[in-house]
Amino acid sequence: MNEVTWVGVRERVLRVAEHPESDTVFGARGHGFRLGPVMSEEQLQALEADLGVGLPPQYRSFLLQVGAGGAGPDYGLMTPSSGDGGWQWRGIGLVFSAQPTTAEFAGRPFVPEALQGELNALDEQEPEEGAFATAEEFHHAQAAWNTRYEELYDAQEAGAVFLSEQGCGYTSLLVMTGPHQGAVWEDLRPMDRGIEPTGHDFAHWYRSWLERTEQRLGT
Repeated sequence: MNEVTWVGVRERVLRVAEHPESDTVFGARGHGFRLGPVMSEEQLQALEADLGVGLPPQYRSFLLQVGAGGAGPDYGLMTPSSGDGGWQWRGIGLVFSAQPTTAEFAGRPFVPEALQGELNALDEQEPEEGAFATAEEFHHAQAAWNTRYEELYDAQEAGAVFLSEQGCGYTSLLVMTGPHQGAVWEDLRPMDRGIEPTGHDFAHWYRSWLERTEQRLGT
């Protein structure tokens, strides 16, 4: 989509913020319908240099025209910010925010489905105490298995940004690399469903939230 996607969107969000019942919208107490300032082209180029790849076009134009973060689906959007460790997405101004994502991590390949296959195979290989001659051997094998499981589990998030906290440990992710770039996925692992696609791009995801909010409040 081109930049017309975001014409008037910032103004619409700020208008919703003035509604007397805006705080009754789910997640509003997390972001307060506040939007951060828009980013400059120079800032985006610096972010992309750290990321190692161009930002998804819809998201890039959102940062330029609407805001860097704040008001959005669920508990609000994480914000790209630069610090001593480089660029990362942080929950600036959010009461309930997802974990930070570094640009380096988000720039890696996004392959959660392949890694899920490895995790499934690893599940079948979890050590059983009866298979070891001593408790020490079992604990050593169990520790090695746990380490590998955590590595694969964490690696599933690579190539994406923690975009928004949904609550109860669930998050929305924006894919930054590969053929799924620009798509919104959900981390549903707390309910043992893995990381799954929503079937929507960033523009649809955000604008649908705004339209539902306006309809609910009658704005």
